[in-house]
Amino acid sequence: MGKLLSIETGFTCNSRCQYCTQLDYRVIPQADQLDLTTEQIRARIVWAKENGHDELGFSGGEPTIRPDFLELIAFARQTGFERIAVTTNGRMFAYPKFADQAIANGLTRFTFSLHGATPELHDKIAVAQGALTQALAGLDNINAAAKRRGVRLHLMNNQILLPENVRQIADMVALLAPKGVRLFMIQPFIAQRSNVGDLGRWFVPYDDVVAGVRDALPVLRQFGARIKPYNVPNCLLTPLGRELIEPQTYGISVFREFEQENAGEFKPFKARQWFRVDACQTCQEVCPGFRIEQLPQDKMREAVVTAAHAFRPARLADQPLVVGGTELLAPETLEEALKSLAAEQGPLALLTAASERTTRPQLADIAARAHDAGHLAELVLLAQPMDQRFLVQRVLEKGNLDGLRELLLRLADLRERGRSLPKIQLLLGIPDLLRLHNDDVLSGQWPQLLQAFLRATRGEAAEVLLAMPNFARGQSPPGVERQEPENLAMIRQIAERLRADGVEPRLVTLAAASRNIDAERGAAMTLLQAQLASVLPAIPWDARLFRHAMSDGPMEFVTWMPAWLVERTDTPKAYAEASGAHGASLNAAKSLTLDGQKPQGDRWAGRVG
Repeated sequence: MGKLLSIETGFTCNSRCQYCTQLDYRVIPQADQLDLTTEQIRARIVWAKENGHDELGFSGGEPTIRPDFLELIAFARQTGFERIAVTTNGRMFAYPKFADQAIANGLTRFTFSLHGATPELHDKIAVAQGALTQALAGLDNINAAAKRRGVRLHLMNNQILLPENVRQIADMVALLAPKGVRLFMIQPFIAQRSNVGDLGRWFVPYDDVVAGVRDALPVLRQFGARIKPYNVPNCLLTPLGRELIEPQTYGISVFREFEQENAGEFKPFKARQWFRVDACQTCQEVCPGFRIEQLPQDKMREAVVTAAHAFRPARLADQPLVVGGTELLAPETLEEALKSLAAEQGPLALLTAASERTTRPQLADIAARAHDAGHLAELVLLAQPMDQRFLVQRVLEKGNLDGLRELLLRLADLRERGRSLPKIQLLLGIPDLLRLHNDDVLSGQWPQLLQAFLRATRGEAAEVLLAMPNFARGQSPPGVERQEPENLAMIRQIAERLRADGVEPRLVTLAAASRNIDAERGAAMTLLQAQLASVLPAIPWDARLFRHAMSDGPMEFVTWMPAWLVERTDTPKAYAEASGAHGASLNAAKSLTLDGQKPQGDRWAGRVG
C-alpha cells in the first residue's frame, strides 16, 4: 500500500443524502463559494508529490461536478501520480464522453457511494431521483472506457448502513460485483454534532451489521469479493472468514478544505468516540474498539448517574441540578436517568439543544411525564443560531432554532391540552443573541422562536438565560475594566429589547474555576460577569452544573453543550478573533471505566477513552 493523500475539494454536491453530515453546510447562501479554487487544489497536488505521496484521491461534496475536475485529473497525472482516485456518487459518469475523458486523463480508482440495490431505496436515501440508474450507467461507461484504453481499474463501493439497507449488503454485492466492484466498504451511520438528532432514526446495532455481512457471504465467495469494514470492530467480522474481510490497517492523510499549508496528520481515532471491551486488551488487530453510539444504553445511564453520586455541593432547594450531555441517550434511557438522578438529587433541570437521539416529540412527552412524577423542575433549551461557530471545517452550521421551535410548539400543544410542564427557559450566549438581533440574515429567526417560546410558557414568567462565553484561548483578554461603559450599555440595551419582547432576562454565571480557564482569562471573565450582573439578576451555576463522561470535552464531536461549558479544541483562530469571545470550560477529562467481560449478547463492558 502506498502513501495516499485525499484532497477535500469542498462541499458542493448534486445529491442530498439523508444521512450526510454536510447537509447543514449547504444551507449557507452561495455555498459553492466555499469550495477550493483550481489554484488551491493544484497547490495541494504539488504538495502531495513533494511530500512523498504516491497516490492521490479527490473527495467532496461531489468532486466530479466541478467544472475543473477533468483538468485536475490531468494535472495530477502530469505531476507524476499514476494512481489517482475519486470518491463519487457516480452520476456524472453517466455521460459517456465525461467517463472516457476521465479515464484518458488518468483516473484509475473509484469509490462509489451507493446505498441501495433498487432505485426506490437508493434514490430515497440520496434524495435524488434517478441517482442509482445514473450511477450504474456511469459504472458501465467507466468499464467500457477502461477496456478501450487498456486501463486497469480499482473499483470499490462505500455503503452507509441504515436500518433500511443493512440487510441488503448481499444485494449490493450481487448488483455491483458483475460490473467489476470487488471491495465493499460498509460503515454504520455515525453520529456527529450536525446529525445526532437523526441517530434515533438511523441507528444500526452491530448485531444487525454482522447479520447483514453473514447474509452476503455466499455472493462474496461467488465473485471473489471482500467486505471492508469501517467503524466496525474487526473482531465482530473476521470470524466470518478472513479471506472475505479486509480490515483497514493503514492510514490515509487528508488535506481538508480548510487547511491552508499542510495536510493534517492522520488522527484515526478520537478517544471518546470509542469504547473498549476486555477482549480489546489482548487483541492484535489494528482497531480503535467500539463506537460510542454502540455503548449499551444501561452503560450510558450509568455514566451519567454515577458521576452525579460524587456531585453533592451545597445548594438551595430551589436550584435544581443542571443535567446536560444526553445526546446519545434513547428515550427510555433518558427517562430512567432523570428518575434515578431525581431520587438522589431532587427535581432536576434538563439542559438540551433538542438535537438528540430522543426525538423532539419524545422529548416533550418525557418532560411532561417527568414533571408529573416530580423528577423535572426545569427544561433549559439551548439556542444556537445558524453560523454560530466554526467546527472542524471552516464553514458553518445551521444551528438548532428550527428544532427548538418544533419542540416548543409540541410543548405548547401539551400545555393547551391540560398537561403540566416544567419551567421552560431559553439559554443563549450573549454574542448569539446580539447576532439574532442585529444580523440581517438571522433577524427573522428570533421572532419565530420567541413566538413559540411565549406560547409554550403561557401563564408563566418567560425567562431568557444569558451567558458570556470564555475569552478566546491564546490571546490576551480585552480591557474589560476600560470597556465597562460599553459593556454596561450593551447589556442594558439587550435587557430593554428582551423586556419589550415580553421576556425577562437573567444572567447565568460560572466562576473561573468552573470554567477551567487560565488565570488571566479567568480574572477578566470574573470582572465582566460582575459588570453584567450589576444590570441583570445573576444565577450562579457553579453549584448546579455537573459534567460527566458523556458531556466532557472529548465528546465535542457530538455534544451540544454550550461553548462556554465544553472546551472545543478545533476552533480556528480566525473565528476566535472575529467573535472576541469564544472557547469553553470543562473539567479535566476522566476516563469512564466499566467493569465486565467480553460482549455476549447484550452484555458489554470495557472503558470509554
